[in-house]
Amino acid sequence: MSNIVNLLPVILVAAGALVSLAAEPFIKDENKHKVLPWVASFFIALAVGAYYLTTNDTFMDLYAMDPIRRVLGASVLLCAFLGISSLQWTLGHEKFKGGEAYGLLMLATAGALLMTQSIDFLALYLGMELSSFPIYALVGLRRKDVNANEGAFKYFVSGAIFSVIFLYGVALIYGATGSTHIFASVIAGRGLLYGLGVLLALFVLLFKAGAAPVHFWVADVYTGASVAVTGFMAAVVKVGALAALGTLWLGSLVTRIGSAPAWNLAEQVTIHSENKSLFYVIVVVSLLSMAIGAFGGLAQKSIRRIMAYSAVMNAGFIVIGLLLPDYATEGTVQMGAMFYFLITYAIGSAGALAGIAYLAGKDDKNESLEDIQGRGRKRPYVAVATTVCLASLAGMPPVAGFLAKFTLFTDALSGGLGVIAAIAFGLSLVAAVFYLRIAFVLFMPIQAECACKCCCGKNTAFAYLLRFAVTLAAIALIFIGIFPKYALIV
Repeated sequence: MSNIVNLLPVILVAAGALVSLAAEPFIKDENKHKVLPWVASFFIALAVGAYYLTTNDTFMDLYAMDPIRRVLGASVLLCAFLGISSLQWTLGHEKFKGGEAYGLLMLATAGALLMTQSIDFLALYLGMELSSFPIYALVGLRRKDVNANEGAFKYFVSGAIFSVIFLYGVALIYGATGSTHIFASVIAGRGLLYGLGVLLALFVLLFKAGAAPVHFWVADVYTGASVAVTGFMAAVVKVGALAALGTLWLGSLVTRIGSAPAWNLAEQVTIHSENKSLFYVIVVVSLLSMAIGAFGGLAQKSIRRIMAYSAVMNAGFIVIGLLLPDYATEGTVQMGAMFYFLITYAIGSAGALAGIAYLAGKDDKNESLEDIQGRGRKRPYVAVATTVCLASLAGMPPVAGFLAKFTLFTDALSGGLGVIAAIAFGLSLVAAVFYLRIAFVLFMPIQAECACKCCCGKNTAFAYLLRFAVTLAAIALIFIGIFPKYALIV
């Protein structure tokens, strides 16, 4: 059946982007950052409400909706709201003359939502490109900043190369199945062709998620972008990429055994046998990402670079979920733990970086550990909410990040992945150091008075959305930590 109402959230977000872009030339420069963020936020709220109208169904065999995709979409919208509010704060105090950033962010959000719902490779490619191109512009928004130009150039070039690789993989899959549908059956004798195509598509999605060994772009791009854009990228792009990765993973499993399509991510799939090559690919990606991210983050003082390595490390944690509950021996896959972890990571990272954007000053010049020392004492409201988000990333109870790690690691242990679970637990303790270090520095005694009036001066109209958004993120993390059933962990 075809149910277009399942695309209503995407349509509303895209409409919000078009309204923002169309209205931008008619608003005075001094009012753009006072009006456009509220317009974008209004459409975000409408899109959240639209999820109550969706049903567990497909649209033209291109896009699907199920309980997990619904929660993933809601988390994408919350992270987009955090991005809008932190962009308003950043661009408003920098007196940035253009207001196109809000429309670009909304378009990227629409692309990420399409990625979470895609069950066809061409539909997925459309979502990937729609999420990527606006972010290239957002990374290079500060046109006179050398780091921003470098980051935008690296991201654009590497993104273009991996887009071509993805299309080549899709061409191979089409040659093996005669269809671009992710759950199409393989033609007899073309299994090797199909496997190569899936491997190429898999690595492109890992690139989008920032996982090793294709993580080379993450640190430079995150550093070049503003803190507000970094928070948006770390959350929204990763949710879209890993949701698509989960769909591709299920598609490859059921296709190999000739089973019926399993587009509902909330259901458990049993294939009765594992593919050793795919198993080892996931294990290597997971171990590399966790090790590089954990130890790389320890050496950083820039919060953007810390969160860049955090993105790499958490990608390693999340892909463990592809092998749960017991892919290794029983051939069963159910990715609820994986997506719960993904949701908590996305909200935590977006909320933490939105709070840092509030405290980092004009042009994000005060975003290192030394620069933010004691800023939480001047702005305790946002700092406490930021600390909750950091505590979730560190895996501290009762915030949702604790339950996410506990569920993922214990499921891995019971699923025959005890060594990987032990390594992941050890590296999560290493990573907790740099998360808690940020929170600790926020409330240390102030060494010197801040010369930047934009974050230590009196409150302005640019602060209202950001304060509300960061608080909402903190409340959401506490809520789904105490009531995990609302995020599909029963």
